[in-house]
Amino acid sequence: MSTMDINKLENDDENKSPDKKQIEEEEKEVMLKMEDNSGVTDEKADGGGPVKTALSGDITEQGREVKPKFIPIGAIKMPGFFTKNSDKDKSKDEDEIQKDTENEKTDEPKIKHNRLQFLHTCPFTQFLHTAKNNGENGERKRIFNIKYPKVFQKRSGTDPEATLASMETLEDKLDTPNDGMENIKLEVVYDIVVCILALIVLLAVVIGIVVGSRAGPPAERPLRLGRYINTHTACGPVEGILDEGVYKFYNIPYAVPPVEDKRFTYAQYFNNISMCWNGTYKAHEPGPVCLQFLENGTNIGEENCLTLDVVTPHVKYDSPLPVVILIGANSLAGGISPAQPSALYARTKEVVFVRPNFRLGAFGFLALDILSHSKYPATSGNYALSDLLVALQWVKYNIKEFGGDPSSVTLLGHRAGATLTAALTTVTKAQKLYSRVWLSSASVIFPGETIDQNKKFDQFKQRIKCNDVECLRRKTTTEILIAIPDVWLGNNVGTLPVTAEEFQHSWLTLDGDYLRVHAYESWSKQKEAGKEKIFKPMVFGTTQHSGHSDLLQKMHLNWTSEMVEKMVNDSIIGQKNLTAAVFKHFNKSYAGLAELISSLRTLCPLVSLARLRLAAPMYVVMGAGGGALGSGIAGINADVEAILGTFDSETPEQRRYMAAMQQLFYYFVWHGHLPGPETGLIMVGQDLLPLHGLPACDLLIQEDLVPRYAHID
Repeated sequence: MSTMDINKLENDDENKSPDKKQIEEEEKEVMLKMEDNSGVTDEKADGGGPVKTALSGDITEQGREVKPKFIPIGAIKMPGFFTKNSDKDKSKDEDEIQKDTENEKTDEPKIKHNRLQFLHTCPFTQFLHTAKNNGENGERKRIFNIKYPKVFQKRSGTDPEATLASMETLEDKLDTPNDGMENIKLEVVYDIVVCILALIVLLAVVIGIVVGSRAGPPAERPLRLGRYINTHTACGPVEGILDEGVYKFYNIPYAVPPVEDKRFTYAQYFNNISMCWNGTYKAHEPGPVCLQFLENGTNIGEENCLTLDVVTPHVKYDSPLPVVILIGANSLAGGISPAQPSALYARTKEVVFVRPNFRLGAFGFLALDILSHSKYPATSGNYALSDLLVALQWVKYNIKEFGGDPSSVTLLGHRAGATLTAALTTVTKAQKLYSRVWLSSASVIFPGETIDQNKKFDQFKQRIKCNDVECLRRKTTTEILIAIPDVWLGNNVGTLPVTAEEFQHSWLTLDGDYLRVHAYESWSKQKEAGKEKIFKPMVFGTTQHSGHSDLLQKMHLNWTSEMVEKMVNDSIIGQKNLTAAVFKHFNKSYAGLAELISSLRTLCPLVSLARLRLAAPMYVVMGAGGGALGSGIAGINADVEAILGTFDSETPEQRRYMAAMQQLFYYFVWHGHLPGPETGLIMVGQDLLPLHGLPACDLLIQEDLVPRYAHID
């Protein structure tokens, strides 16, 4: 210190008043006594007391550096002014002081409140607050043992300073006191971050579950040996095969075998476990068809035949697919139909195909008094209808095990199968088992006589020589087939009527159980039901040359106009002197002849039924005239073959026709209605176009040729 400074201090001391000097001396004595009583020593201090030590920036007893503070001369330092006691090394006296301090704080009224109280309603933050305060001895527990960053950690309150200072010291201290608001703010930030993170994690989990359930291929059943696949039915497990990219199940029994005492009885669903199979049913190979006659007069099949085939692209439970039941027969006496399951279109169109076998001929329709009187109520005939009804029940109870949707079932009937399907829609028990109907080249002639009035099967009883049911059931299948008259086996779909009273054998009959009223009456009642939606969506259709057949075409090597005109003159058309009028609408060629037969037997009768009676949509596949098949002929199978992919498409026109036909059908299967407006007729050529009127049908209907000469089955 310089000489000028020393002189200045001495002058200051001399200028002080005696009272002021006395006060300073007393304060120094008190401070020295307090130092002696507290026992606080500082080995590093070299004189000057704790004030000098604090000003020099020395280390405290806890090893922390204390920043110097300005203490005016005359201030009294209380013990612990510049030191913080550790939580681990508290003395008893300090514990008592701290408890007193906390009690005083508790008694003080809470003035400030947390403005974000709603954050504490978050379940996750409530869980955190509850969990962290449940430690032993009041200690806080760390959730999931996670060490949070310092910014999120709560700091403990600072130790109170026991300091006695003058008014000047308190006024000069500008630090804001810690009243707990810092801790509250940190708690709010902590709760906000934790709650937001919890919501983000929860949202990510939900999104992951939803996306994961929808993404990827469908959950298929596992394959055995890379080829065989198992599923279940109400009668036991079945095993199918993987072939052509789809799963095929052949020859699955759906009803009790109609043999021995079950011959000429209605089909019976499996209602007893003893009727089922043991173990796993091997559905690997196609089974036999039902016993029937072919067009060439031969017979094939077996009597025990009530089985069905299933072709499905997926064997899974999620996202079930629409079901298409194929019901086909060339006549009700027999004939293999092209309505067979398609592996290609099951896969590409995402549908499940089901093809049931059903009884035909005498085994499917024989109605005799000796059969009716053998049971109560007295009835017989239409056993094929009962077969199809039980097949629909099987689909309802089992098709979900094959990836199908029992609430979306389309009946696709073709030719005699369409006639049988149309009759099935009038059966009350069947109306809840299907969703929509597609009828290709169906007959519009249905039985109008009851079983008591109908004597058409008496000729069979005379030839079989049986007077009771036991005799009929003892006969062999060959004896029954021989007893069937040949005139029952023909069908007139490809010929012109030659007499006014044309003989036609109808296999269906009003049995009083399955068929009780005429089909027209049943459909009218269904449409009147309206809101109950008993009348399901129905589409009728046929082809421009459904009267074409190989037998007719081969009658002459080269059909001339004279040959065509002679055949028309020899028919009922010539007898009514309508030949000239007819040829205004049809040309004198073989294609024109086939079109005339089609209009008389199938097309115009369907127009009169579908458009005039039911107001249902109808399509016509056009051949040479419409350009669908180029210069070819649209035969009776052209529409079903296009739908199922067996149509021989060689030209671009034919491929476009197939695409148009498939668009029409599979849209109906998926949506229950046709694409676009359903009013009027639809011409299916290379595109779907409206067909504005059929003047030839107007002529035939006006001359009472339609529907009088419509084909039976």
